Amino acid sequence: MTTAGLTLAPEFLALAADHFRLLTSENLKKKQDTVELRLSGYSDVMFLIADIVKVSLLALNKGENSDYPFIPDPASNVSGVLSVILDLLPYEEANLLDKIRGAVPDHGGAQEEDWDFISQSIRLTAPASLSNE
Repeated sequence: MTTAGLTLAPEFLALAADHFRLLTSENLKKKQDTVELRLSGYSDVMFLIADIVKVSLLALNKGENSDYPFIPDPASNVSGVLSVILDLLPYEEANLLDKIRGAVPDHGGAQEEDWDFISQSIRLTAPASLSNE
């Protein structure tokens, strides 16, 4: 298959079919895609939108909700927004990118770094309050 001057091998097309799951193409010509969010009805939609607005207001107010009495439980609102963000992370697509990167012989020609210096220079100790001494 040829796409915008790029010829894709059948193996690559099979990998893409297995891993491109987050977005569903709605209009290929206009490059419009959709993301599916599993919600339990209109109430869920409303609570999600409210959580996003509340988190945005908290961010503008540097996390203090004293000016917003309609945000009684900011932790719940932040948690709701973060769970949607987790659902939107493209894990399957990242797996495909890892497979493509692994198929490239030299990964761009960069030399592999020796990261042993980190384990040699970092020492972890228990807090004094947990010490038996």
